[in-house]
Amino acid sequence: MSSIPSKQKALEIASFGDPLKGCLRLNTDAPVPQPGKDQVLVKMRYSCLNPADVFTVMGVYPGVPAVVENKPGFVGGMEGMGVVVAQGEGASLKVGTRVVPLLPNAGAWQQYVVVDAARCVPVPDGVEDKAAAQLVVNPLTVIGMLDEVERHTAVKDNPWIVQTAANSTLGRMLIQAAKGRGLRTINVVRSAATRDELKKLGADEVIVLAEEKDVPKRVHHITGGKGAIAALDAVGGEVGTAVVASLAPKGLFLGYGLQSGQPTQVNNSDLFVKEITVRGFWVAKWIAHQQASVFQDVFKMMEQKHMYPQVEKEYTLDQYQEAFRAQFKPDRRGKILFHVDA
Repeated sequence: MSSIPSKQKALEIASFGDPLKGCLRLNTDAPVPQPGKDQVLVKMRYSCLNPADVFTVMGVYPGVPAVVENKPGFVGGMEGMGVVVAQGEGASLKVGTRVVPLLPNAGAWQQYVVVDAARCVPVPDGVEDKAAAQLVVNPLTVIGMLDEVERHTAVKDNPWIVQTAANSTLGRMLIQAAKGRGLRTINVVRSAATRDELKKLGADEVIVLAEEKDVPKRVHHITGGKGAIAALDAVGGEVGTAVVASLAPKGLFLGYGLQSGQPTQVNNSDLFVKEITVRGFWVAKWIAHQQASVFQDVFKMMEQKHMYPQVEKEYTLDQYQEAFRAQFKPDRRGKILFHVDA
């Protein structure tokens, strides 16, 4: 390990709270760990800045043990990709292999991570680094939710799905993936700035909240009076409430985010008259019941451009404040990435 430095940069969550008000700390003197038995050292290239990462910094995301235990002082970042640069005893992954490390406790916002070799997903040659860095959170959420929709609703009779936050990276990927399955999407966005982009991407219909006062009425008009067979919501509050009311009889609502911070309200009559189903979707729980081949399925879709993540802009770890400001920018057109080894 003579060519590997002893110190590295790591973006740490020093305290929980507003990420733009001093909760983050760039440690330029963090130790580079050494791999133990069956482990590898990965030099990170790109790491994501996801909404769940923002909630982690705020101290409200339940998927990170340190948040649940109220113990700040750890390196943030849930996903990214890099290259194996050293092996521990018994590790079979070769040095030079591009991988996505599946990190159980965050830690992607640093230049080097140690991870069990068994928890590394090799990246195919046909997938670029920036796309591979986004393997887990968004693509698997898209696949998981669409699987649930196809399993629990009558999509053959009514192929219409309504989704909120459609301009997000996940929303754009869902448009592509749904189209590949023969499903039709109604995409709810805040402003008209990205309407044409989403249509070019494959969106069947786009509802602009700034222009449309009655979302359920518009959805029923688009679907010929049926309503949407499924609603996929990342917002909650008034927007989530509107898409619940847009559901067809026996429709399915999946809540997977809470961008508004407000609860979705459901009319009791929709439960016992329309017999809709309302529940949540969390990829961390869904993935625990999937085969390892699901990762290769995503990579294949990326290679074929059937579901390809877009990037808004990349930043170095030193530019973390700029990165978070960009994350909060409205009408963002892709993922914010940290170029960790820049």
